Amino acid sequence: MVRENTMGVQQELGALRPGGLLHYDYRTDAAKAEKLPETFRVVQWNIERGIQFERIVQTLRVIRADVLLLQEVDINCRRSNYRNVARDLAEALKMEMYFACEFEELDAVDRAPKNAVGPLSSPATAICDGGDESSGNKSLYKRGRHFHGNAILSAGATLSDPRVIRHTAGIDWETEGWKRREPRHGFRNILRCCIHRSERTHSHIPDLYLYCCHFEVFCGALSRVRQLLDVFRDATSVLNEGRQNIASHSHHSKQQHPAFIIAGDLNTLADGIVRLSLQFDLGRLRLLSFGEKEACWLQRKVLSRRMHHVTRGCCPFSYHYPYYVLPILYESVWNSDFAWRWLYGFSTEEIAALDNRHLCFYDPSDKALSITLDDPAYYGFVCGKLDWLLLSNLTVAPPSLTEEALDALKMSGSINVETAASLSLWRQNMLLPMHGYVTFNEHFEASDHKGLLMHIQQQNSLPQETYPENGAIYTASWVNVGFFTFTRVLPWAVTAFVIYKRWQRC
Repeated sequence: MVRENTMGVQQELGALRPGGLLHYDYRTDAAKAEKLPETFRVVQWNIERGIQFERIVQTLRVIRADVLLLQEVDINCRRSNYRNVARDLAEALKMEMYFACEFEELDAVDRAPKNAVGPLSSPATAICDGGDESSGNKSLYKRGRHFHGNAILSAGATLSDPRVIRHTAGIDWETEGWKRREPRHGFRNILRCCIHRSERTHSHIPDLYLYCCHFEVFCGALSRVRQLLDVFRDATSVLNEGRQNIASHSHHSKQQHPAFIIAGDLNTLADGIVRLSLQFDLGRLRLLSFGEKEACWLQRKVLSRRMHHVTRGCCPFSYHYPYYVLPILYESVWNSDFAWRWLYGFSTEEIAALDNRHLCFYDPSDKALSITLDDPAYYGFVCGKLDWLLLSNLTVAPPSLTEEALDALKMSGSINVETAASLSLWRQNMLLPMHGYVTFNEHFEASDHKGLLMHIQQQNSLPQETYPENGAIYTASWVNVGFFTFTRVLPWAVTAFVIYKRWQRC
């Protein structure tokens, strides 16, 4: 694909609006003929506007993923050197890309320096009447419009059926943006693309649906659950369409069952000192989820809800049975429809959409120990698992990075020596990584988020067959489990103690 001239870029971006799509395809003819195999590589990464563009490209070239799902992709913003980061990434990596615009960023004098998008943003700069388009440093003139969104890229298989899904919950950026010194037009949304079976090495492999998400950070965890439900609803509609096809082609039932990947920065940050910040509208969960990381809360309350119907059971005569049945009894009370309606304020339709049993989405990582963001400004007090790779009808495969790739990532500082040694061991022994995926950008030099690389296998199966038989991991950290248990037992213990003392006085 020939690089567009300046006038063509202006016309293309002049018509772009929040919720709109851009499409770039820089694949070679040989790449377009390639099919996506049963086992493939997927990268999830919030690239922080593409500010460190060269580092990002260098890392992604080494990884050579089949599919990239990226958040915080800038177009023509000062903070990212006025690049069209979306197009330049597609061109540098020789990939096909769909970009979904979330926001048109508004240049204003009260913008914070880290969010500068144009010459008016603080600190103010002179307006340049011309842009050096041939140098690749500017995608438009500085006086042009500025955009921000998410992108899905494919190295070989063609992306089809792109769709932008608007979130039904969050904050109103049209008004809140000015208050937060980040004025913008637009809304949070989800980008969905499909890789059809015709693009696979084996025709019996079902369609693969990709969701690229960036959930709102300034709202509470319950609003982020509602944003996740927007994805669940769309996946359910796709699944229902597939079931209708199954009914009409019963002898090819499994061929029609699609697979799904939800990848994104879900901003599951509401724990630690963040819980005390008034900058984030955490609502009733500011107290109700005390003692538990938001990523753990999301796994326990949403993703694992009623999944004991899918996971492996336990013999009533086994000594493990109490450990099996107690969480089910606890969930039947504190994670019931009644609790979601009266404690969390969810409607009947939203509670029905919470049901994960037919989709069976899971993230294989430890929700407390997998750290994808660690803000150095807060000395480790603002960190956690913000980035997720949720799989449905898919399984995790052992990593297959070559020694040359590991050396290159190690030399660039994207992974440390210990990670490289572990990856080499996992590859040689065909073992799965500790969290199901490999993290890179471990020193946060290319972005403020770690990237996730997962090797995924897709076969002709059902979601219930690929879901972990013992359920998705909550955490193996006894510190986190112990503190959570302590915070739940303490109120009851104090109440019992007070009642006992009063009874003694009587």
